[in-house]
Amino acid sequence: MEWEELIDSLALNDVLSDPLIASLIGNSERSKLVPGPTSSLFDPTSLTDALVDSLALTEADADSLVLTDALVDSLALKDALIDSLALTDALADSLALTDALVDSLALTDALTDALVDSLALTEVLVDSLALTDALVDSLALNDALIDSLALTDAEADSLVLTDALVDSLALTDALVDSLALTDALVDSLALTDADVDSLALTDALVDSLALTEADVDSLALNDALADSLALTDADVDSLALTDALVDSLALTDALVDSLALTDALVDSFALTDALVDSLALTDADVDSLALTDALVDSLALTETDADSLALTDADVDSLALAEADADSFALNDVLVDSLALTDALVDSLALT
Repeated sequence: MEWEELIDSLALNDVLSDPLIASLIGNSERSKLVPGPTSSLFDPTSLTDALVDSLALTEADADSLVLTDALVDSLALKDALIDSLALTDALADSLALTDALVDSLALTDALTDALVDSLALTEVLVDSLALTDALVDSLALNDALIDSLALTDAEADSLVLTDALVDSLALTDALVDSLALTDALVDSLALTDADVDSLALTDALVDSLALTEADVDSLALNDALADSLALTDADVDSLALTDALVDSLALTDALVDSLALTDALVDSFALTDALVDSLALTDADVDSLALTDALVDSLALTETDADSLALTDADVDSLALAEADADSFALNDVLVDSLALTDALVDSLALT
């Protein structure tokens, strides 16, 4: 049997470093299978223009794992410690990290399945995860700790974070069909020139959520805590906050078809040069609601408590307050087609 045939099922664990196996194979033949030194610590391990059916690292310690122009059907890391994992112009069907510690994971011009079909991180600690010009069908993080997750010019069908802790999540010129955060803690979530069909945060804690020149079909926050939510030059079909706590919600030059706040607590809510078809606040508590140079087809506050409600140079087709409590309600240079107050408590109402 030619030892080169073992490349179809290559396990990079303690097997190849075993003295008996090494003596049977011989260092010269072994070097054809695994480039690098003959010790149990591969520094570095690199596959260039390689064809590998299955590459598995189990309880392995690798300083650098590099796949360049490589075709890998299955890449699995279990209880592995990797300083640097880089896939460049690589095609991988399945990439799975389980109980793995990776300092740097970089996919550049990588294709899993016509690209990386499935990228799964389970109970994984990754300092930096970067996808650049990468096509990923499914990216799932379960009980994962990520310092920095960046998608640049990347296309991902499904991006799921479950019980994940991420310091920085950035999508730049990225196309993502579905982005879901469930019981996730994210310090900074930024979408820049990104196209996202569905963005859902459920029981999620986000310090900063920023959409800049982003196109999002559906943005939903359910039982979510967000310190800062900012949409700048963003196009959002549906924005829904349900049982959400948001310190600052700002829409600047934003286009939103439907904006709904239900049982939501918002400290500061500002719409500047924003176009909103439907804005509905139900059982919402808003300290400050300001619309400046905003165009709103329908603005409805139902059982809502607002300390300050100010509309300046705004155009509103329908404005309705039902069982609403507003300390200060001011309309300055505002065009309102229909204004209805039903069982509403308003301390100060000013039309200028």
